[in-house]
Amino acid sequence: MEDPAAVRRRRRPETRGGRPTLTRELIAEAMLELAGRIGFRAVTMRVLAAHLGVTVRALYNYAGDRQEIVDRAAALFVERIPAVPLDPQDWERGVAEHCHALRSAYRRHPRALLVSLDERISDTGSPADRLRNGEAMLAVLCAAGLSLRDAVHVQREVSIRVFGFVLLVDHRHDLDESADMSPVPAAWLDAHPDLDLPLLREAATTDLGTVDDAFAELVEDLLAGIRLRLR
Repeated sequence: MEDPAAVRRRRRPETRGGRPTLTRELIAEAMLELAGRIGFRAVTMRVLAAHLGVTVRALYNYAGDRQEIVDRAAALFVERIPAVPLDPQDWERGVAEHCHALRSAYRRHPRALLVSLDERISDTGSPADRLRNGEAMLAVLCAAGLSLRDAVHVQREVSIRVFGFVLLVDHRHDLDESADMSPVPAAWLDAHPDLDLPLLREAATTDLGTVDDAFAELVEDLLAGIRLRLR
């Protein structure tokens, strides 16, 4: 029987030099964190190694190449989208909560949403939960009365609208909390005082609510569209 003391001596320490010891999970977490702020394309192996305080060679002890780390980070992103309980008898609540869960997950790593533009994710990297959650959403929409074709359309519409809202509205607000909900920045209007833009100028001085108000309206529009399809 192997000496337990020898096993303990070989076990990796939890920290080394004040930093957490490298693991596959830690590297994927760091890739996702950086990609969420600067985009996947900007996270080279050198940038990732510097962020973790290690050498590039050390990273290759845990991954065959950069693509493997990107795949893990993308999978981690999807895994963190919480599954919402769905009930065909209360499908409106389920769809609304699903929208809010997506928004929350996307908002934590906004630039990582552009992964399809920056990277090519391996087909084998898709987490099983992504498939199960997608199946559950289609199932509840079909049970509520939609055809499969309409259910697929609604599922796609939810993803597109929440995706766009996080990138175009939430991200701007998170970078600058003073940003309002005007269609265009006031500075753009100020730069062109000679242009006849009465509606844009009126909108710039109108209380259009908060980002949360706007998202609530987006969700209600989605639900209204589903109700229309059910009729």
